[in-house]
Amino acid sequence: ATAVRRNVGLVVETRQDHIDVEELRWLRYLGVTKVQVGIQSMDERVLALNNRGHDTQATRDAFRLLRLAGFKIHGHWMPNLLGATPESDVADYGRLWNDPALHPDELKIYPTMLLENAELYEYWQRGEYQPYTEEEVVDVLVQCKLQTPRYTRLTRIIRDIPTTNVVEGFKKANLRQLAQNEIKRRGLRCQCIRCREVRRERLTADELHLTVETYETDATTEHFLSFVSEDDRIAGFLRLSFPRQDVPHPLPELENHAMIREVHVYGPALPIGDENQGEAQHMGLGTLLVDKAKEMARAAGYGRLAVISAIGTREYYARHGFELDGLYMHVSL
Repeated sequence: ATAVRRNVGLVVETRQDHIDVEELRWLRYLGVTKVQVGIQSMDERVLALNNRGHDTQATRDAFRLLRLAGFKIHGHWMPNLLGATPESDVADYGRLWNDPALHPDELKIYPTMLLENAELYEYWQRGEYQPYTEEEVVDVLVQCKLQTPRYTRLTRIIRDIPTTNVVEGFKKANLRQLAQNEIKRRGLRCQCIRCREVRRERLTADELHLTVETYETDATTEHFLSFVSEDDRIAGFLRLSFPRQDVPHPLPELENHAMIREVHVYGPALPIGDENQGEAQHMGLGTLLVDKAKEMARAAGYGRLAVISAIGTREYYARHGFELDGLYMHVSL
């Protein structure tokens, strides 16, 4: 954990029906901190038509286990699957935020792309499937982006597939830009994390203030702590999770623990200990966020706070009083 090059996060992708308690422990043993899951749809009919091999409850169950174990949850969602319409897709996207079992931390939106070597191609040839036009897919994306809550990051929109391979439908690779332009034309703004990041912009501490946004899931109360500027640019955030007492915990060693699921401060990476005036990453925002998380957990009656630390960030958390104990780092409050 003291190497020049550090592992500050490890991401894996798996299916929802592969997640169980044994898998949680195995992933933590490997040092995993984020899990990507292909939601694809929360419509039972669409899942069945597209031969996903699981139902919507499998996604709910997997998200509950992952969240209670502290993992960051990165979902994938696909509009224009067989059986979907633009209207049903917009409604389905809303389920990601209206269903308390879901609420992904990050999301990739992958509009279906019709390829000649896919089984879907045969449905299209028979007239049983029709790809969305560019206008339709952009409108769906606009409506989806405008539904996205402030605590979620839309990491990607469109799959990296050469558009020359697309048989029918939209063939432009800059769908995010097209959707953003349309949102701007309507005088609106996407509130997702990615659209608000300060990135490499320089800010001073007095330009930022701390906000706390709270939302409920089926197993936890989630607190999204963030430092934002007056124009709502986000310089850093922390995900703090309070497990509900009436929900059995999959990992007994974490019972009665609050959990830090993520700490992220924006700016160019510098050697630990260095400072660079105005860079969000080195204004001490991480320390302020962790201290606030401790304060909130203590006030809520928790005696211990855990963090899902990557191998390369253990030294950072150790400086904040955390000690490695099994699969997680912990601090007494």
